[in-house]
Order: sequence, then structure tokens, then C-alpha cells
Amino acid sequence: MLELPQRKWNTGSLYAEFRAMRIKHPLHDAAVGTFEDLRLRKVYAPDEEQTTASMFAGSQSGKTTTVRWYIENQIVDECFRRGIFDEKDRDTPRHILAKVQTLALYVKLKSSTTMSKLVASFLVALGDPYPMKGTIGERLLRVDKALREKGYEIIFIDESQHIRINQSAGPISRQDDATDVQNTFKDILTSTWPIVFVGLPAAKKIVFEEQLDTRSENPIFFGPLSAGDDEHMETFQKFCGRLSMKLVQHAILPNRAEILVTGDVPLCLHVASAGRLGLVTVIVRKALEIAFKGKRDEIERKDLQEAVRLFSMRIKLCDYNPFIEGVREVPVVQEKAA
Repeated sequence: MLELPQRKWNTGSLYAEFRAMRIKHPLHDAAVGTFEDLRLRKVYAPDEEQTTASMFAGSQSGKTTTVRWYIENQIVDECFRRGIFDEKDRDTPRHILAKVQTLALYVKLKSSTTMSKLVASFLVALGDPYPMKGTIGERLLRVDKALREKGYEIIFIDESQHIRINQSAGPISRQDDATDVQNTFKDILTSTWPIVFVGLPAAKKIVFEEQLDTRSENPIFFGPLSAGDDEHMETFQKFCGRLSMKLVQHAILPNRAEILVTGDVPLCLHVASAGRLGLVTVIVRKALEIAFKGKRDEIERKDLQEAVRLFSMRIKLCDYNPFIEGVREVPVVQEKAA
């Protein structure tokens, strides 16, 4: 057996390396294509009303990773092309440049986001030092001014399911608050900025009413992938293959993890991940933790088996361990709200 990679991995460093990993696949490519289409409409029709898109899928599907990839690569490349970044900046890590560019605004919402907190989240993302200062109307004017002055071309709103109407108020107040949220998004669109809503499936009912739905593109499909669909399964298997190569590229393993594409392992991983690509990486990361604790530099079936027991079965992604029992039947995957 080969020696372990020079770097000695622990659970913390392994987690960080996986978070930095970016794996392209057809769902990713289609999503990035939609992002770019929306942005280019803003570029070529800067004063026209824009449209919105949505990417809603279960947690750990890889949605946020895809948004980050788009900003770190396509947007940062565009900044270099336009001369926004100097050539000397090419030595700066992409994730650092992504934080200072001003073409794509990334807004991440926190739990129970009310109308006031929504505006504050925008101001925080825009670098406003006083996100809670002023009335909602005054702060919205600051949002609009910053978007115009900094030249943003597309807006991403992540964790959209956290948008909440005022639950403590009466039904009329709740409706008013919900209408305010809808009107705010509509105003941003009509003020010429495209928006991509990212979140769990439950976000669709929260975000989209008729006034936004009529301004929206077809939803971006981001899983889950069905084992009964040949195209979906091809995508899933290729993802496993690319993941096996990424483990070498990131110096996590000395050799490609061929086991991830061998025999029934891809189908077992499909069962254990409920068809979500992001969860495959979690299972494999946990299998690596087990292997490294055993002083081994490769993933074995027993590591995947234990990872599924400790993770997938614990959070009820599956009710049996396919690495022990084999796959009982080709699973029919249905999207869940979480």
C-alpha cells in the first residue's frame, strides 16, 4: 500500500478541503448557463425590466456550491476581461476575488427573515456599515443606490425559504407583510436587476406569487436524480467518477478512488444520498475520515458502509444500508421540502 499523502488530514482540514471542492456536472452547467443568460440580458438591455429564475432543491444538493463556482470563475474572469481586476490580482485566490467583485451580488438570508431583515441582508451584502439604520423605505433607497453605483448585473438570494411573513400579527398584517416582500422583489426586477432565488423546495410557495411568476424563467432543475432515469443515472455515475479524481487533485488520496465507480457502488450511493449529488460528497468525506482513522490511504467498501450507517440512516435518507443488503430495488426519488 502506498504511503499516505504528505498532508495529514483531520476532520477539520478534510471538511475545509471538501468545501473548497468544485465538481462540474450537467445540472451545474445548465444552471450556470441560466445565470449567464440573465446577466447578459442586463448587460445588453441595462434599462429594461429584468426576469427572475429559481433553483430550489433539497439541502446538500450542491446549489450554493454552483452559485459560488459561477461567481469565482465566470464573474471573476469577466472582471479580468474588463480590467476591473489587475493582472497582478491573478495570484489572489478566486474565493477572495469573489468577495470583492461588484458584478454579482450574493445575499444569504437568515432564519425568519422579515421584510426589515430582508432589506438589512441586502445592505450587509452591499457592505453598508449600518444595515438597520433608517426606515425600510430609506434603507431600500440605499440598496437601489448601491446597486446602481457599484454596477451589479445579477443578484442571488440564497436560503430563500427563510423569508417569513409576520406570524405574530393578524391575518391582514400578515398579508400586508407578504405583499411588501413580493413588491420589493418585483421593484428590484422592474428596476432592471435579474434575481436568482436559491433555496429549499418550500421556498417556491413563499417567494413566488403571480406578479413574480409571470416574470420568471423555467425553474432550474437541480435534483434529486432518479435511478430509474438513464440520463439522470449517467449524470450521477459521472459525478462519482469526477469526485474520485478530485480526491487526487486535492491531494487527499494518492490514487483515484476507483471504488466509487465500480460495481454496485454508484447505485448504493444513490440510495444512500437520496439522489442528491451534494450528499454523495458528504458520505465520501465521512468514509475518508473512517479510512484515515484506520491508517489507510484508500476508501474501502466497509468505510462507505459505516458512513451510511452513521450519516444516511441516522438522518433517514434511507431505511436500510445498501452496502450491506445490496440495493433492494431501483429507488423512486421524490423531492422533500428540506
